[in-house]
Amino acid sequence: MATRPTLQRVRAKSAESGNVIEELRRRYDLLTHSQKRIAEYIVDQSQAVAFSTVDQMAAQLGVNPSTIVRFCYRLGLNGFPDLQERMRQIVRGQLSRADEQVEAGASGAHLQGTSFGASLAHDLRNLQRTIMGLSADDLNRAVDQLVAARRVYVIAGYSAFSVAHYFGLVLSRLRSDTFTITADEGVSKVRIAEIASPDCLLAFTFPRYAVHTQKVALWAREKGASIIAITDTPISAVGQIADTVLVAAPSGSGMQNSMVAPMAVANALLNGVAAAKGTSALERYGRSDGLLDKWDAFLLKLDQSD
Repeated sequence: MATRPTLQRVRAKSAESGNVIEELRRRYDLLTHSQKRIAEYIVDQSQAVAFSTVDQMAAQLGVNPSTIVRFCYRLGLNGFPDLQERMRQIVRGQLSRADEQVEAGASGAHLQGTSFGASLAHDLRNLQRTIMGLSADDLNRAVDQLVAARRVYVIAGYSAFSVAHYFGLVLSRLRSDTFTITADEGVSKVRIAEIASPDCLLAFTFPRYAVHTQKVALWAREKGASIIAITDTPISAVGQIADTVLVAAPSGSGMQNSMVAPMAVANALLNGVAAAKGTSALERYGRSDGLLDKWDAFLLKLDQSD
């Protein structure tokens, strides 16, 4: 009969993982509403947690400092100082990956003071935050999943579907058995019904999170397929159940989300797949281009492009 793990066993497991964010992702569904607020703050405000006091964090959340301390122990940590040290390690890693030579906004000085400049500067910050938060290990793991899978299913909803369409189109030219899933009632559902453990689902999902994307991800999890989530936080609905999570900043300066950073992550994965598959990907891509040229799909032929 299964027994409830002791506090010591839970702490040991947490200490082994060494990654607070990953631990929060695994436990998120088991937390109370107030604990979820603390978890979300830790994920979204990693620098603030790393360099503020427990009283300051409690004031931001409107809770008692002891509530945060108890939450730290629930995670298997040795109190708030342990949480801080682990978050500082994460922040240091992010900063070390940042390109310190980039002078944000310098190339857009002629647009300063305009809504266009504000929008472009915002997208640049999104991209920089995304780069700082990515790790080579996570990107390599996602590429390995995409290369090894029998079939790859790519899904997104609403504005994120533009990125999924691009990703699926290019990936299908690098490897066979790639399907882009839409929210229709016909062919897509037939294809999803066939998903199984040798397959991989890649989901793009950002606020306000398409219900269809979550349903397909849950179905893929039930069938044992591996899942890659490109999302805004590891504790999003799909992020919690994914095997690999790649975080991309989607906030827009206007009413809509910005897909600049998610598109950059998609492009990085495609280049990774091309490199991993090597000659076979180049040959497949070449055959595709040859057929498109034969059918006059483009105004310029291959030998006329820059």
